[in-house]
Amino acid sequence: MRLDFQTLYVIVLLNSLSYCVVWAGFAHVHRDIPGARYWFGAAVMTTLGGLLMAADGSTWGRAFMIAGNALVVGGFVLVWHGIRAFYGCRPRWRIGLAIVAGAVLAGLLADHSRASQNIAYAGSQLVPLVLSLTVLWRWGRGTLGAYVAEAGLLVAIGGHGAEAALNTLRLLGRLSTEGYYTVAAGLLVAVIVGAGLWYLGFLLMAVDRLRLKLNRLAMSDPLTELPNRRHFLEVAQDGLNRARADQQPLAILLIDLDHFKGINDRLGHAAGDACLRHFSALCTASAGLRSLVARLGGDEFAMLLEDAQPSDAVQVADALVRAVAATPLHWRGHAISLTASVGIAVHGAETLTPEALIEAADAALYEAKRRGRNGFTLGPGAGGVATAGLGMRA
Repeated sequence: MRLDFQTLYVIVLLNSLSYCVVWAGFAHVHRDIPGARYWFGAAVMTTLGGLLMAADGSTWGRAFMIAGNALVVGGFVLVWHGIRAFYGCRPRWRIGLAIVAGAVLAGLLADHSRASQNIAYAGSQLVPLVLSLTVLWRWGRGTLGAYVAEAGLLVAIGGHGAEAALNTLRLLGRLSTEGYYTVAAGLLVAVIVGAGLWYLGFLLMAVDRLRLKLNRLAMSDPLTELPNRRHFLEVAQDGLNRARADQQPLAILLIDLDHFKGINDRLGHAAGDACLRHFSALCTASAGLRSLVARLGGDEFAMLLEDAQPSDAVQVADALVRAVAATPLHWRGHAISLTASVGIAVHGAETLTPEALIEAADAALYEAKRRGRNGFTLGPGAGGVATAGLGMRA
């Protein structure tokens, strides 16, 4: 059964219109998704290009075909730019304009034979599609959406490549026009399927990006951008599992800003927020490579130190206390002096939970505050681990 080209053109246009609707809505709702506006623009341009190319049989058919192909190529350039934007790369507008100009030039230079014109149109459309595939291969590995988009681009590239190759054989006299038209409709179907696949892939990529964003929001503190209590407990549990399996120590430091309420009362909550951000940066700077700093709530922070002996935890706590005391926050003409108190609990080989270790660190923190603040205490570990108590630093 021979496929009817007019029917296929209608399908192409309806598909393109549906892509316009989908990406218009998506780009409006999810304005922070890089690439969405480019893909909406691509859908609009390819739809307009398809409408012009459908007027091939009119008096100005050749001009419509060249203009329509230029719009389609421009749409494919926006597909490429959208992928680049999605992965944090800048668009290449000069290269894009050069590709579109090359498509117009190729259409003008093609002779009046249908085979020559088909080569010009298919060849110029191949360029941005190959560039799009290259970017996905480089940056999109490991995600389902990228694989689906790559598959769609490969199908479309295969269709356009076969189109160019078969029309070249027609020009060389090695393929009859009738032989070409037995497969030509199938090549157009390949492009239709390819476009549907790559747009589906882009949607999957965007949904995956939104899922990661929601996960970050659920697991991080919005003020300091540090992990929150939930994230800290999950990582601490994994750390405890490794510590038990490897018979290695693990320490938790519970850290509190001294007299934080007084800062809020004197200077306002904006100053308090600035202090928390400043303090979180100092905590992060004092932590080692195998550590995690989190904000548990209010002015309470925690630090997880894996494979850390009591002496290692003491060294980190001492460095942090000194750094906080030596680094006031300069905020709106005020030099806000800060101090911190730290409670340390070290896990031994026995079984316990992160909550129990935090409770032990909290008891040590209470002792540090009772003894004057601006210092640290290494208290008895959870589960009865015997550790020595340290006095406060003056």
